[in-house]
Amino acid sequence: MNFYDFHTHLNDPKLFPNRKEYLENFVKIWWKWLVNVWVDYDWNIRAIDIARKSEEVLKEFWRKIKVFATIGYHPSEICFWNIKEEDFNFKISKLRDLYLENKDVIVWIWECGIDVHYPKGKETLKLQKEFFALQCDLADELELPIIVHSRDDFNSTFDILKNYKNLKIYFHCWGYWPEEIRKILSYFPNVWVGFAWNVSYPKANRLRESLKLLPFEKMVLETDAPYLTPQVVRGKVNEPANVKYIFEFVSRVRDVEIDKLCNIMEENFNVLYSK
Repeated sequence: MNFYDFHTHLNDPKLFPNRKEYLENFVKIWWKWLVNVWVDYDWNIRAIDIARKSEEVLKEFWRKIKVFATIGYHPSEICFWNIKEEDFNFKISKLRDLYLENKDVIVWIWECGIDVHYPKGKETLKLQKEFFALQCDLADELELPIIVHSRDDFNSTFDILKNYKNLKIYFHCWGYWPEEIRKILSYFPNVWVGFAWNVSYPKANRLRESLKLLPFEKMVLETDAPYLTPQVVRGKVNEPANVKYIFEFVSRVRDVEIDKLCNIMEENFNVLYSK
């Protein structure tokens, strides 16, 4: 039985100093693959470093795991004015160079998209959409999946993505309703939806409706660590090994044996990241 964390942040300052411990925890409970996601340039470099050094870090373990990295800019970088419009072309060029130098460990463009939850979210929406489209262009050029962060504005997100219908699209940490699930399934031939622990929150009934509606072959599971800590370990830092609680929850809600769910996730991982 192998488990996968499709989206985690060992490169986050909350986890990075103790990354060896978290990787060891991941191995000990029979996990197989995880993907570290970046949100700015420093996070990206750390994600690549973790991927390259994971084998050495875990050399005392007979069981090996694969650690991958991503490249991309989070929409918060626009909201907080860390990236301005005049920076766009340079930032995209840097992403391209990083991929070409590290394509053996980089598996997707992530996490980019639209977020109007932040104080400047609506004010910067036009720039967010422009920069999101540029990252979609890069994903198309490099033939990489695009992993989408979308919060509080599905329509703006869809307005950009509808121009990239043939990309492999992964909606990270789904936060919308069944209506939006139906829309993306009907429009995009290669789309996956990620669920994290927020699907278990007491008031998240519509998220659970989305989970029940989604075909298994379109589902991926993630921790988004160190964020969205499962209730059973509330008060502790979330880490990749906690993805087991997401698997257990989905197993109950969807009435599927956990071994079968693990096999489904492995197949989805292989399809999502195959060229």
